[in-house]
Amino acid sequence: MKKIFTFFAIFFISISSAYAACDFIIDIGDKKTKFVERFAEPFPQFEGLFMLPVPSPEICPNDNLDQDIAVEYIFLGENLASIRMLVFNDENNSISNNLLLMNYAKKNFGDFDTGENPLIYNNFQSWEIGGKIIVYKRLADPEGFIEEEIYISNDEYDYKLGKFYNQLEEVEDGKPEEQTE
Repeated sequence: MKKIFTFFAIFFISISSAYAACDFIIDIGDKKTKFVERFAEPFPQFEGLFMLPVPSPEICPNDNLDQDIAVEYIFLGENLASIRMLVFNDENNSISNNLLLMNYAKKNFGDFDTGENPLIYNNFQSWEIGGKIIVYKRLADPEGFIEEEIYISNDEYDYKLGKFYNQLEEVEDGKPEEQTE
């Protein structure tokens, strides 16, 4: 009897966790092939950097996320370098004020202190889970417009993206490009 109870407990926990998080289709570092088969070729952003946004309900059908939350896949060459979940707010910050992305982050990556009123949370929270770097950001600019996102990558691709963006800045600033490996 104890074995049957344990089996069902594990079974239901695994089912509930399977439906709790988004299915991102591919993992950081994977080639884009499986992703392209399901969606489309990512758009070039810069030479060697590609991006494709997907509405969050397509990736996260069981999480009650809004159409105004996009899941952006960022590719360096053929490989997935990061995933960003971005809130596209209106002038009233309607999506952020519903706390959808914040609640998703807490449920899937870990609870964090937002103070007595989560609507005025203005900070970052980060986790390292299963070899991934996850950063939740909710920041208001001086006019009160909220920028909110979740960034997911790993050490290797976070470093590669940082290096890529630094090289872009050097080119823009007129500094000579460093040789890439």
